[in-house]
Amino acid sequence: MRVLIIGDVHGQHRELADVLRQVQTDYRIEAGIQVGDFGFYEGLMAQPVRYPVPLHVIDGNHEDHRWLRRALRHGAADVWKEKANLVYQSRPSVARLGSTTVGFMGGALHVDRPQNHNLLAGMPNYILRRQREQAVELFNREKPELIATHSCPAGIGVGVRGVPDFEHGIAEHVVKAGFDPGPADDCGETELGHLWRGLSYRPRGWVFGHFHRAHEAVLGDTHFVCVGDGLSSLRQTLVLWDTEERKLLTCRLS
Repeated sequence: MRVLIIGDVHGQHRELADVLRQVQTDYRIEAGIQVGDFGFYEGLMAQPVRYPVPLHVIDGNHEDHRWLRRALRHGAADVWKEKANLVYQSRPSVARLGSTTVGFMGGALHVDRPQNHNLLAGMPNYILRRQREQAVELFNREKPELIATHSCPAGIGVGVRGVPDFEHGIAEHVVKAGFDPGPADDCGETELGHLWRGLSYRPRGWVFGHFHRAHEAVLGDTHFVCVGDGLSSLRQTLVLWDTEERKLLTCRLS
């Protein structure tokens, strides 16, 4: 079974469905994983688009988390699954795709605006410590071969470099707010770094988005892949997870 990994789409849901139909035909894709910044906003989700294959989605930092929390409490996930073939994956969760178990953890820090704490509702844009602790427990029990997050673990050697244009925003909205973005040449989410160090095993693959550019790294037996900007990236490079071979494949289209 081939699973397509999709980067940030920021509400381009109809365009995504069109691209998925074409990729499904050309490359025999049977499911998709979208790694956050999907576009969970009330107006965009009022009439959800139906996807041609089951699409497993996590939340990123650019979502309306207050609305998303309310929608989920009122059963929206069941409606999306039935009407849109959209599977919302909560923080944290696992799903079985083919012969592979996949672990999911949404959320990430803002670098361009103040953090939306939303602590009473339990769903800010960033990852809470208790959510990371739950992920460590869940993943160590289920041992997913692939992990999907919005950002990447900070300070473990993935090697994602910060963008100079965001230096001021990081200082203002991340550091001043009491968060650690990790070193400039290995940035990401500190809570995901703790998650990585808390795992008693090593997954075969780890996919993420957030940075809007392609990047790959191999740490031991784990292949980290940052998928590029959603739809534009899909027209140039496909990132696939093979559930039988249990490995990530990068296919250049041009």
